[in-house]
Amino acid sequence: MTKSSDEAEIRSFVVDRLRGLMPGARIVHELNVAGTGTNRIDVAAVTTSAIVAVEVKSKKDTLVRLDEQWPAFNRCCHFVIVAAHDKHFAEFRDPQWRDDIPSEPRLNHPIFFKRWNMERHVWRYPTPLTSRMARESFHPAKDTIRQPRAEDLLFMLWANELRDECSRHRLHSGGRATRPDMVRDMVWHMTGREIAEAVCRQLRQRTFAEADPPIYAGARQPSMFDTTLAAGAPL
Repeated sequence: MTKSSDEAEIRSFVVDRLRGLMPGARIVHELNVAGTGTNRIDVAAVTTSAIVAVEVKSKKDTLVRLDEQWPAFNRCCHFVIVAAHDKHFAEFRDPQWRDDIPSEPRLNHPIFFKRWNMERHVWRYPTPLTSRMARESFHPAKDTIRQPRAEDLLFMLWANELRDECSRHRLHSGGRATRPDMVRDMVWHMTGREIAEAVCRQLRQRTFAEADPPIYAGARQPSMFDTTLAAGAPL
């Protein structure tokens, strides 16, 4: 996929930051949220049990599509971040704030602008946010505990990947089983953790047009708590 220099610059910033925060994750570009279709995550970090999605908004983009992207990504990912250019921010000031409290820049979209605690989901580029919540920012170990909808998570996989996981978990998946059939059986018989690990296992080894090298199930699987692995080091 051809990217503008503006978008490529922000993507590079996003990838570097994800590698620093999640050294054991596989970085994937243009991850489809439903296995097929056109709704894709710009940059995803996939650990052994969680998916973090980052939507990139360069200065040439608009924020209009966030209305559909934000709920779609949250249904199937453990944490969602919007990395946006300075252009997309506006000064916010609550009428109830004291006079000595300065206004602060917030992403200029209804989902984010007036809602408290959304700074953790926003990365501003090239000027970082400076509020307390923005400084605390996204914490991989704590923020990926929330589980997305099991069905949406599983529908990120292709039929052959679902069949592989059904076999791994000893669920019947004959040659005529459809994706909905297999997803239904997996939701019924598997725990939330097993589903998250199954989806992440398949995405970590799938071949993508642009991504880190595949990480296969038999390889060493560093966790998000592994601080001894240098960012970008081979597994």
